[in-house]
Amino acid sequence: MVDLKLLCPGGNFTNVGSLIAHGMARGGLPRGSTVSVVTGTPYAELALNGPDLVRQGRYQVAITTPAWHLAGQEGLRTLARFAHDDQLVLAVRKEHGVRSLHDVRERRLGLKISMPTRDSGHPAAIALERLFGLYGFTVADLESWGGRILHDRPKYPNLPESVPVDPSFDAVFDEAVMTWRWKRISETYDLDYLPIEQDVLARCAELGMWPGVLREGRLRGVERDVPTIDFSGWILYCGEDLPDGTARGALEALEEQRDQISGRFTGPTAAMTSPIDMRRLPLDPPVPLHPGAAAFYTERGYL
Repeated sequence: MVDLKLLCPGGNFTNVGSLIAHGMARGGLPRGSTVSVVTGTPYAELALNGPDLVRQGRYQVAITTPAWHLAGQEGLRTLARFAHDDQLVLAVRKEHGVRSLHDVRERRLGLKISMPTRDSGHPAAIALERLFGLYGFTVADLESWGGRILHDRPKYPNLPESVPVDPSFDAVFDEAVMTWRWKRISETYDLDYLPIEQDVLARCAELGMWPGVLREGRLRGVERDVPTIDFSGWILYCGEDLPDGTARGALEALEEQRDQISGRFTGPTAAMTSPIDMRRLPLDPPVPLHPGAAAFYTERGYL
C-alpha cells in the first residue's frame, strides 16, 4: 500500500500536483493506497522549506522554484523539470535616471520599492537582500535614506484585474516576469531595467544564485538583453529513498495527464511557459535524476 503526500505550495503547483495525484489514483497503485496534495501558507516559505520537509519524511514528493534552490542539496532527487522561463527583474522609473544598483548606494536614493518581503519566505526576497549586500547597502539603509518597501504585491499577479503595483512606486524588484502583473506595469510606466554587472553575477553564483538574461523585447522598454539572476524552473523532486515504483508511477501519471496539465497554462502570460514535452522534463536537473525516473525516461525513449 502506498501513502504518498505531495507538497504543492501555491495555486500553480496545486494545478500540476492534483492532476498527477489523479493520474496515480487511476493507475496501478495497490488497493487502499492514498495520494494527497498538500498546500498551505505562506506559499513561498513552504516552497523554500520543502527540501527539509521532504528529507524529514513529512512529504515524499514536492514542487519548488527556482531550480537553483535545489542545487547541491543532499538527499534529494529530481523527477521532472517543467518549462518555466523566469528572471529577476530590477525596474526603476526612468525619471530617476538609475542605471545600476551602484547608483542607489552612491546617491543614497530613498526609493519606494515594490518587492517581496522577508516575512513571506520568498526566494526573491532572500536573493534581493543578498544582492543589495553585494552592492554595499541593506534594506535598513534604503529606509534610512527615506525609502521603504511597499507591501503591494498582488495576491494573484496573473489576474488582469489585479492592481499590479502601488502607483506611488519608484522601483519594482521581483520575478514572475511572464505574468499579467509585469505586462501591465511595463505597458503603463516608462522604466529602466537595471543589469547586474558580471563581477556581481559571479559572486551571486558563488552564493548559489544562477545567472540569467532578461531578453530584449520580453517586456516593453527592454531594448537589449539585461544580465540578471535566473528564476527559471519548476522542479518536481523527491527524497532519494523514494521507491523506484512510486517514482515511475508519478511519471506515468504525469505522462497520462500532460495535456490536461498543459491546458491549465495557456496564453502569453502562462506561468508554465510552454506545454509539457516529455523529452525535456529530465534535462538539466538541479539534483540528479531519481533512478526510477531515469529508467522511466530511458525506457520510454525520452532520454
